[in-house]
Amino acid sequence: MIVVVGAGLAGLSTAYHLNRPYWICERDLEAGGLCRSYEVKGFTFDMTGHLLHFRQAEIKTLVEGLLEGKLERHVRRSFIYSHRTYTEYPFQVNTYGLPPEVVRDCLLGFIATLAKTQAGPPQNQSFKAWILDNLGEGIAKHFMVPFNEKLWQVPLDELTSDWVSWLIPKPEVKDVINGALGIKDKAFGYNPTFLYPKRGGIDALPKAFLPRVPDIQYGTELVELDTQRRRATVRTGQNGSQVLEYEQLVSTIPIPELIRRCTDLPKDIREAAEGLRCVSVYSVNLGVARERVTDMHWIYFPEPDYPFYRAGFPMNFSPGLGPAGCSSLYVEISHQPTEIMAKDDVLERVRAGLERADIFRAKDEIIAAEVRDIRYAYVLFDRHRARVLPAILLELERRGIHSIGRYGRWEHTSMEDAIGQGKKLAEQLNGQALVHPRSAASVLGRAGANP
Repeated sequence: MIVVVGAGLAGLSTAYHLNRPYWICERDLEAGGLCRSYEVKGFTFDMTGHLLHFRQAEIKTLVEGLLEGKLERHVRRSFIYSHRTYTEYPFQVNTYGLPPEVVRDCLLGFIATLAKTQAGPPQNQSFKAWILDNLGEGIAKHFMVPFNEKLWQVPLDELTSDWVSWLIPKPEVKDVINGALGIKDKAFGYNPTFLYPKRGGIDALPKAFLPRVPDIQYGTELVELDTQRRRATVRTGQNGSQVLEYEQLVSTIPIPELIRRCTDLPKDIREAAEGLRCVSVYSVNLGVARERVTDMHWIYFPEPDYPFYRAGFPMNFSPGLGPAGCSSLYVEISHQPTEIMAKDDVLERVRAGLERADIFRAKDEIIAAEVRDIRYAYVLFDRHRARVLPAILLELERRGIHSIGRYGRWEHTSMEDAIGQGKKLAEQLNGQALVHPRSAASVLGRAGANP
């Protein structure tokens, strides 16, 4: 039997594509993980911002088939708010409208990169070095560094750059000049258009898998793994427990949580997993008694005057997500996992920031408010991760454990990627007996020699 831990998108996709017996356990009382929606006082909120965009044709076909007739296509309306000015996203090709000295800094800095020799292979560069080498000092100063330090909550010298290629487009000089002059002749970025359910929020996506994944054990949490004997102990209810014998186990929970539940892993693997870092996010959902506070989809905020790095407006994704005459929005604030703020303080800071940005008015009435602290929000691509993650995954696979999904593979990926990973793994499990890879011990030792 195959045991699947977690009914988020990666787990649902795995079960959906399996043609072998499986048992799927989910700690919560509904499927979807962070890809879920909920209702508060007539508003439908997502757990945080979730939009569908595709790079893989087969996953696009799958999702459009699951949600046939239930998706709406949008042309992105996203902006950056800085220097009391809105400019279109992405910043590097949309500096028109900023103060002239800012535009000059960005242009001259980018042009200077064209004559520079690359500092080294991307995998050896820090994220900050990548920004300076590829975008220049002006763009770094006026957007990329302050925004990303607000998001990641660490100096960018601590991060690697091996993850940026599909997220941050490097423009040509013509594009940067056109953007400074206000000339628009093409779309940039990985999401110039996106899809979103016409009704009910992003919850529609995980729910679409459920008719083919009926046997989910809700309220069931993995508490212990004996990886040698391939036995999983799960907690059912407050006092119940069950021991499952498995052939292969698929885990979508965060790697540090998975490793803590394994009773017999080598000490170096356990210590390596404990060193993996992430950023937590306060996801603040608000309903306000004023219609259409903006026509934008989402806005980025690089400046320190605003505590949040992003605000989005679901009422512009789909009608019916709130009462008539109202607006809904989500606001995201990064924080270190150990730094906790009272929810009332979070709401007060958010309200003050939205008023400073002229999104809220002093007289606006907030009629729905929810603050959720997402413990594992963004994983940090630091040098420790690059050094130890391959060894951790190899050792788990050697013991019949396949760790997938955003937090299971400890990476920055999309809903599409989670679905794709589940599909690929299920096809592998369907079609062949797995060959145990070599032990991770040698990999950890070799990686440790090159910090």
